[in-house]
Amino acid sequence: MELFKKYQYPILCGIAGILLACFILSFGFFKTLFVLICGTLGIGFGYYIQQNYLNK
Repeated sequence: MELFKKYQYPILCGIAGILLACFILSFGFFKTLFVLICGTLGIGFGYYIQQNYLNK
């Protein structure tokens, strides 16, 4: 467990890179790009709601 804590970000980024490569191979580049853009917009929208409406 200490090894994971020490190298947490490289491990997680490596897993994310592998998943991204699998998505590109199975869906195609533009479909994967669309999914990533929608995910980013969803995260941004959720962060906006949390900061402006839920913490009052």
